[in-house]
Amino acid sequence: MSFQTAINQILILFIMMFIGVAAKRTKTIDDNAHKAISALLIRVSLPALVLSSTNFERTPEVIPNMLQIAGITAIYYLAVILGCILITRLFKFDSKTSSVFISLIVFANVGFMGYPVVRAFFEEIGVFYASIVNMFFNILLWTYGILLFNKENGIDYKKLINIGTLSSITAVFIFLFQIKLPYVLFSALDITGRMTAPLSMILIGASIAEVNFSSLFTNRKVFAVAIIRLLAIPLSTAFILKSLGFNSMVISICTIMAAMPAGATNAIFSKEFDVEPLFASIGVFISTLLSIITLPVIIYVLTVFVL
Repeated sequence: MSFQTAINQILILFIMMFIGVAAKRTKTIDDNAHKAISALLIRVSLPALVLSSTNFERTPEVIPNMLQIAGITAIYYLAVILGCILITRLFKFDSKTSSVFISLIVFANVGFMGYPVVRAFFEEIGVFYASIVNMFFNILLWTYGILLFNKENGIDYKKLINIGTLSSITAVFIFLFQIKLPYVLFSALDITGRMTAPLSMILIGASIAEVNFSSLFTNRKVFAVAIIRLLAIPLSTAFILKSLGFNSMVISICTIMAAMPAGATNAIFSKEFDVEPLFASIGVFISTLLSIITLPVIIYVLTVFVL
């Protein structure tokens, strides 16, 4: 992965994002269209992309890479959660602020933004590896994530059975048993899945367009979130994995996924349970905006100093 190629791919994605900003500002995308695009992505495009990602050459290193990414992801989430808890206690955040602070850092946009970015660099094999990360993300989101915002009612385990988790598990099943999808079915899934990048980046842009910029500087904690989420975590991930001797594919996938901004689910949960919704919304917007700068920085460090 050359740095110039990487930057070109990132620029393409961010241009799509700004198309979304323009579409929202000009009312081409209204609230109903925003919800419809989101539903289309979650229920149709993303699952199709994951299922079509199984069409790659099954080389001997794929299973070891898959297992390593799974192990690293589990340890990553544990380390990030413990680190966030330590920070919130050190700075004596109140309960609601702590919940949002932890959530913004733990739950990144590994779906809508993660899949398009890794696909731009690594094609189908990248999406397949990213689906392993997303499987852990979905399980953690609907267990620990819910508990952060709704401690009283506990976990609804039925939420674990969702289209994101099911499509990831199905993709792993198809790969492990080397099931070859019929050409017509694969082609349909592949074409549908290719909608993910433009639709997801346009949707992110439309979300950014809604932010009230006069409120961005009212809470300095959001910048602490952005620095940790966008720089500290991915840089630490890259250099730690390099020092432990992992190969370039494993390092690249884990680092890129770790470099994603805070996910929109943080704002959704905070609004639903009335837990610091302004803090959560601004945190998502700021981290997404700043990722335009930080993601190329991470890619530069990754390609020049790590790989």
